[in-house]
Amino acid sequence: MENIGRLFMPVFALAGTVYSAENMESRLITYPAPAGEKCSQDYDVEVDGKSVFVYAVPALHGGPASFAYFDFSGAVRVKISSLHEADSVKILPSSSGIKHELKDNRCEFILSKPANLTVEINGNYERALHLFANPLETDVPRTDDPDVIYFGPGVHEITTLRPKSNQTVYIAGGAILRPVIPQDEKPVQEKNWKGNKVYKTLVETTGVQNVKVRGRGILDMGVLPWHARTTMWFEKSKDILVEGIIILDAPAWVVAMHNSTNVTVRNIKQICQRENSDGIDICNSQDVLVEDCFLRNNDDEICVKTTTAAPDLETKNILVRNCVVWNERARGLGITSETRANIADVVFRDCDIIHDFSKGGDCSSLAILVSDSGTMSNICFENIRVDDVNDTLINCWIGADMWGKDNIRGNIKGVVFKDISVTGGNFPLSKISGFDETHMVEDVLIENLNILGGKITDLEAGKFKVSQFAKDVRFK
Repeated sequence: MENIGRLFMPVFALAGTVYSAENMESRLITYPAPAGEKCSQDYDVEVDGKSVFVYAVPALHGGPASFAYFDFSGAVRVKISSLHEADSVKILPSSSGIKHELKDNRCEFILSKPANLTVEINGNYERALHLFANPLETDVPRTDDPDVIYFGPGVHEITTLRPKSNQTVYIAGGAILRPVIPQDEKPVQEKNWKGNKVYKTLVETTGVQNVKVRGRGILDMGVLPWHARTTMWFEKSKDILVEGIIILDAPAWVVAMHNSTNVTVRNIKQICQRENSDGIDICNSQDVLVEDCFLRNNDDEICVKTTTAAPDLETKNILVRNCVVWNERARGLGITSETRANIADVVFRDCDIIHDFSKGGDCSSLAILVSDSGTMSNICFENIRVDDVNDTLINCWIGADMWGKDNIRGNIKGVVFKDISVTGGNFPLSKISGFDETHMVEDVLIENLNILGGKITDLEAGKFKVSQFAKDVRFK
């Protein structure tokens, strides 16, 4: 289906239902689910008195999880009814500061700006509700635009998509795309490192510009075997936008880019419980913005890499901001292993890690891991809030692992951890470890680190383990 038709929209379906308050100060758009979709057995949701469908989705820790989505402007009243006894409610991230009322198993609150929230009843994260409250869409494409591959409300089976320059793939609210593998499609790899067949990527570009993948609909990858398809891969492309959609149960990497420039990933949501479902992989790319996203994946959440060496691009000028992360297993935010070329000028700012269930080793909330020959420099983690952590907060490490391909190691120089707070979970460890005297971690500033109510001013107080191949690690 690479030469896919332009328009996929059942004529009987509406993209969404629009409600406007009498005072015109708020506007709400809800999206009915396609017939037969599995609904949550844990929650009902209403927004301004209008029912919002609540989906059920597999989750790594416990499950099924639940999620609902809608668009709005102004202020709306959200009512979440627990279908089980509710004695307490937690709304994450805690930095949202949302005040709620709980009565008769129903939680109510006012929402006045877009947010990606997680609601937990009685402290039970295993059956959490993810609430994706989107801003209103702008510049919604026309269904008859020849440069738009349009998927309207309803369920669509697809194989692969190859958008060309200046094209948009639009997945409308109420639409669900489910990829399939035709019987006559041959794998591009008969056996990968796990012995699984690998087929072509679902959405892929090579050498294009001005391509958008956007909308409010759902891309459900759960029907595919493990590792069968990467969800999105942008190769040697520029001016790319991925925005607004929900991606479920990916069998491998989800959104990845390589040798690409000027890429924006905005307000996408991922709930992926299978191993190796890295959320966003920024590889050998430059001038990348990731913002307002929610990620709950069974591997790295948002990570920066250089998987290939020169003459491919170095990675630089990366900004990740205003994202919410649920770290199921690996790394929440950072640079993660494959580092064959230099990486510089990377900022993670104003992000929330609402859970970190990783169990140490090379896994942590914040990471800079170097297993190849590249130098990591000018890396900043600023205003990062961790609501719950299990084992390790910070890990800066240089060494050899199964992902590295180079025979020599790289360096880490010039790292800032500023305004980092941990407010729940265990008191975490942190680790800073170089490789040898010429491959070191150096010039690390830790400014205003607060853990469980206390400001950390030295290595011992913060449970830092620092090797002999790290220098100039200082607190402020």
